[in-house]
Amino acid sequence: MRFLFLLQIGLAFLLYIGCGPATAQLSSGAPVVISLQTELLNLSVPGVYVEQVIDARPTAGPLGLVVRGLNSTLREVDLQQGLVPELAGLLHNRLPAGGARPVVLRILSVGVAEAPVGNFRVQMAAELSAEWYARQPDSTYYLLCRTSRTTQHISSAEPKNSHMANLGALLEASLQQMAGVDWAAQQAANPRCEAAALRRRLPTQTYPIQSEERLRPGVYNNFFEFRYNAPGRPGNVQADARAYQTAEWQGLRAVSPFMLTPEGQHVAVEQAWGFCDGQQLYIRFGADYYLLEKRGTAFLFFAPALYNNNNTLLFNGGPPKHAYSLNLFSGLTTNYAGPSGLISLNKEGLVTHLMVYRRRQKNAPPLPVQLNGQAAGELREGDYLSLPWHDGNQPVRLCVGTEACLELTPSFSEANYIEYQPGAPASLQLVPAREGKTQVTRMAGR
Repeated sequence: MRFLFLLQIGLAFLLYIGCGPATAQLSSGAPVVISLQTELLNLSVPGVYVEQVIDARPTAGPLGLVVRGLNSTLREVDLQQGLVPELAGLLHNRLPAGGARPVVLRILSVGVAEAPVGNFRVQMAAELSAEWYARQPDSTYYLLCRTSRTTQHISSAEPKNSHMANLGALLEASLQQMAGVDWAAQQAANPRCEAAALRRRLPTQTYPIQSEERLRPGVYNNFFEFRYNAPGRPGNVQADARAYQTAEWQGLRAVSPFMLTPEGQHVAVEQAWGFCDGQQLYIRFGADYYLLEKRGTAFLFFAPALYNNNNTLLFNGGPPKHAYSLNLFSGLTTNYAGPSGLISLNKEGLVTHLMVYRRRQKNAPPLPVQLNGQAAGELREGDYLSLPWHDGNQPVRLCVGTEACLELTPSFSEANYIEYQPGAPASLQLVPAREGKTQVTRMAGR
């Protein structure tokens, strides 16, 4: 059984992330069903029982999405009895009601995710955010505490057991946190609420990584830490860039991250999902880390393709670039689906880059950059901005600041280098690829 799983994971990973847009389609299959009834066998939270479990997520749905099988089948992960019956049954069995105080568990968010990490191993991650309420004699409620945690486990074993163990550990940690609060203090500090308010679902919201202006620097242990802009290992992370020497790669590079200790030592980042240096986001793909760029409501990154256009494995000559999207619900990576997450690539399946750069200019403020009227980032002095473009043969209007604009039809045979020169007759100029690549490579190496 374990050998079959390893074979499926290895081949599914290659098929799933390695093929071109036409051959990497995911078909849907039967759900992966897990149960929590074997978890929390040694739970000890005296004096309370859970009288009710409420699903307050914006929408009821699966715990996550995973890829299984030799045909790269996309499958939902579901609890055997459904979220509320599964948790209610488990907690009723583990925490007897006799003589205990009643509490309500309100689930705000819960999920599982998987990410291949190489050597036929998979990282299984989970998250749980919840609220605990105490019931008053008049049937109103007050908040005891809010809990939010993530966890992860790397293994080559079949993931179902790890998902169950991860969710069980998160639920137990949430219970223990609730049991340790000062009930009298919480009763005095928090307003009363009616049962109907607890049953109300949360409004649909963007995730913090989409909405928060400040990116928190540090290392993401798992996908959920990234989604909530909450690195599990906060700190000063820096990266050494490593350029691939092929024209097709167009200047994009893998990086080798390290954390800088207060003593000035460089500690290599290992076993991470990704990281943030405070300005840019990076995701692990295979053995390397790649720049993760926000495009609309989606996230995009470029990484090597495992197959060439003839569907044969690549061993030499440098990796051609391939565009991938990161799904913010499941953490899965798929072929780039456009800024909405729904749009396909142009019919040739090509993606190019607009490499906008600006030489050093003392005390010059960063300037906003727009593509066709949509915000695309900021351009700092002595730096560059890499903008993916996938609409073949369509002109684009690029603007830096409020006055400098340039209309061009991007080339898909090589990267498009545009220099911003304030004060010049034409502030934005398309420059020869060799000249632009030299400038950008110099900036990236600083």
